Amino acid sequence: MLLMITNRRIRKGKYSDEEMLGKRFVYQYGYNGKEQGSDGFHKTGKKGFETALFNEINRLKNEEGINTPKIGLYIHGYNNNYQGSIDEIYDLENSLRSVIGYAPIIIGFSWPSSGKVVHYLSDKEEARDSVGAFTRALLDINEMVTKNERNCFSATFCIAHSMGNYVLRKGTEYLHDALGGPKGRLLFDEVILIAPDLASDALEMDNKGQYIAYFSRRVHVYYSKNDRALKASSAKRFGKNRLGRHGADNYNKLPGNIILIDAKGYANKESISGYIDRAQSPVSVHSSYRYHTRILEDITEAISSIDRDQITGRKRIENENTTQNNHYIMV
Repeated sequence: MLLMITNRRIRKGKYSDEEMLGKRFVYQYGYNGKEQGSDGFHKTGKKGFETALFNEINRLKNEEGINTPKIGLYIHGYNNNYQGSIDEIYDLENSLRSVIGYAPIIIGFSWPSSGKVVHYLSDKEEARDSVGAFTRALLDINEMVTKNERNCFSATFCIAHSMGNYVLRKGTEYLHDALGGPKGRLLFDEVILIAPDLASDALEMDNKGQYIAYFSRRVHVYYSKNDRALKASSAKRFGKNRLGRHGADNYNKLPGNIILIDAKGYANKESISGYIDRAQSPVSVHSSYRYHTRILEDITEAISSIDRDQITGRKRIENENTTQNNHYIMV
């Protein structure tokens, strides 16, 4: 099931690359399932959204026998127009279905990225301007989860891609300001950061990225040195290393629930060759995590809360300078 939250402003009858004023956003549901380019959501509203969400949870439990249905929030990266944000959650649902065995519930957050590679810096501004709306959405989701905690036996996860990790970082920082820390159930069981366009030291305990870990049982960071998109991002960010390309600067300074996975053996040009997205375009290394079967198998075990040392096809990276078992490589 696909759902959407967006803070894109409507221009000429379409969701544009400008944000709504006043940190506003809309809930979208009732996905019509039409072909790519004609598909979309024909219903809006918080109450209907919440009803549709919990109806699907109950359907998965009662009709398909899924005891703990998976519900995921997905935050796209830069270079995505509104249609692109729909395409990404459509592809993600299909990719996870093939590995999990059923279609999980995917809630997209579509912030007003321009959908053009050359607009990287303006996308960063739009991401920054979207944080208020995203934080308000997180507060709503937290309220929904808390209100239905006794009846909602589900597994919650969040996947952020590329610059979407910046939206998540700032959103959890502001969420912490609002709540003072998680209360009761954590907001997410598992968080997956794929190709994060964050500084390599962003998640350290003395930096603001640590707030992602505050609202998550575990955080899994997938990175690859073969990601040329993040190499370009490093240049735009004055040469500072990116987490999604270089991994963490200091593994000893990470919160204990953050784990890094070196995926370069699969997130590379040769391994992703032949994969295509919904728009029939070749999948890039930067986006490979959402498509490559082997990486998706690892992510699926992560969002299923398998112990970090029990996830198949991983090897712990031993480093004399690292005292925590928080660094792995896919083999």
